[in-house]
Amino acid sequence: MAKVRMEKLQAARMGNHALEMVSDLIGRFGSRLTGTPGCTQTAEVLASELSTYCNRVEKEEFSLHPKAFLGWIRILVTLYPVALLCIWLSLPLFSLLLMGVGLLIMVYEFFLYREVIDRWYPKVTGMNVFGTVEPEQDVRQTVVFSGHHDSARVFNFYTHKPHLYMVRIGTGLGAFLVLSVVSLVQTIVEIFTGGVFAIGVPAWAFIMAAIPLTVALPWVIKLWFFASEEGTPGAGDNLISSAMAVQLARYFKHNAENGNPLHHTRVVLASFDGEEAGLRGARDFYARHRNDPEVLSAKTWNFNVDCPYQAKDLFFLTSDINGSVKLSQEMATKCVGIAQSMGYEAFSQPIAFLTGGTDAAEAAKAGFEAVSLMAMPWDNKERSSVYHTPNDLPEAIDPKAVEETLSIAIRFIEQADAAVQHS
Repeated sequence: MAKVRMEKLQAARMGNHALEMVSDLIGRFGSRLTGTPGCTQTAEVLASELSTYCNRVEKEEFSLHPKAFLGWIRILVTLYPVALLCIWLSLPLFSLLLMGVGLLIMVYEFFLYREVIDRWYPKVTGMNVFGTVEPEQDVRQTVVFSGHHDSARVFNFYTHKPHLYMVRIGTGLGAFLVLSVVSLVQTIVEIFTGGVFAIGVPAWAFIMAAIPLTVALPWVIKLWFFASEEGTPGAGDNLISSAMAVQLARYFKHNAENGNPLHHTRVVLASFDGEEAGLRGARDFYARHRNDPEVLSAKTWNFNVDCPYQAKDLFFLTSDINGSVKLSQEMATKCVGIAQSMGYEAFSQPIAFLTGGTDAAEAAKAGFEAVSLMAMPWDNKERSSVYHTPNDLPEAIDPKAVEETLSIAIRFIEQADAAVQHS
């Protein structure tokens, strides 16, 4: 028990340092939309801090098209009234084609995080940062602790009448789906029966379907303004995790200098850019280093952290990107066990549909064991009140959540190293 108390006290001090760093960086650079000077300058500072404690530090630039990630929303908003007009003009095939293109873009770009429309949006340069702390002996495994330093665009639906969020989203997206179905049914009727009257489906039936779709048009148009051009301060989502990476580098460097090094485990402390633009930074990192033994090992664990706001809501994701990517249940179970052994409340769960994704997905897609630690309600009905808003400031972060995250990460890394040492 005394050892646990000392670990918690140390983690609390580290957490306070991390929160101070977050406050300083936000005060100096403000919001950090990927590709902006504030985001790049923040990455430069993180690299400088990591260089004090790491054996190796790298800054890696990559290209991305951040506005493409939410671009599908405005594409659908543009296509909807044209497709609706086609229904009124008895041109259902054209309506179906328009809706089909829009929905395919939505599925690939948002549901699956594929880069299908990116090339048609402005290109910017992002910057990933990572440092490595090498073990005393040969490297047999790697643990990547990761966060992201770019901040999100403000979601207007979270700042203006947030209680209507699900109504706005449900009505808008529901109208797209219903219009697609109506277009499909009317197309089938006209193609295979020679007209709407051939199988007893009168024209007024489609007119009755078109009326509520027309009434829904204002709700669809509102989706155009879903996201602002402004960025959030991004303290809890997710600069605090990048600051924690610096503190972990400091911890393991200090331990090594005091005769308690890791034996066979390399620790990579990574801060990714472009997470809020569809995980583009993490994707570049794992594509670049997947087969690079100087950074990643055949056995690599990714302990990713995102949105650590409230300790009472701490959990580990076992799936990602709207449920399309499987994360490591084994690793999640280990982490939950570590948390509970230290007296923390924790559990694991799959990601909720339509809630997006985290950088852990890219590690999993590269073939590595990965989880994301989160500490906030994570569904479409209840999230942190500051999430993707201008109120995502340091004071919104529960210091206890930072302490627990650091404690669990340290325990996981040290236990993994002990296991491989005695194997």
